[in-house]
Amino acid sequence: MKKYILFLIIALFTFYDVNALSYGGCDYSVISRLKSLVTNVNTTYDYHMENNTPVFDLTITNVTSDMYFVDSITDRTYYYSDTNNGEITIYGYNVSSGNLRFYSNVGECYGVKLGTKYYNFPKYNIYYNNSLCSDIPNFSLCQKWIDVNYSYSEFKKLVLEYKNKQIDQEEQIQVEYQKGLFDKLIEFYVNYYYIILGLIIIVCGIVIFIKSRNNKFNL
Repeated sequence: MKKYILFLIIALFTFYDVNALSYGGCDYSVISRLKSLVTNVNTTYDYHMENNTPVFDLTITNVTSDMYFVDSITDRTYYYSDTNNGEITIYGYNVSSGNLRFYSNVGECYGVKLGTKYYNFPKYNIYYNNSLCSDIPNFSLCQKWIDVNYSYSEFKKLVLEYKNKQIDQEEQIQVEYQKGLFDKLIEFYVNYYYIILGLIIIVCGIVIFIKSRNNKFNL
């Protein structure tokens, strides 16, 4: 009985070791190496406008011959032979997001999934360049890349509210500036009134003296 149990334990550990070194029927070390290659794959995008709508082009770099990938949007498979030294640009996206699923292209490991790369394109603001935004280009609803879900009437209302708020703020700033300037003058007078009064008395005394002296000469 003890021998049977010992044999069973050895068999279980042997089975575990075999599976620990394999992945989808191929050597785990191969898959590990391929997964590290996928982590080096980078994606960037560019765009051009068509009928006031952005169309995106996705560039994938660092693709190797040991892998292939499937684009979730086009459902097309791309191999290293489709690239230019590991770089490929896929044109014409008009969606907000998608992903690239990478698989092994190596012998007995062919078809084993290696990982997924996700890409996201920014939302284009349909009201960008609207005449209402001409004097407030920094307003959030006037930015080029922002997800705006307002109708035009709602957009117009929010823009006008923002403009009126700006006018009110500018007027308040002006009032506070003038009030601050007046307060500073009062404060200056309170702190130095004796000097100011002294100067006024001296100036008035000089003026009176000059006038009285001129009057004597006129006589």
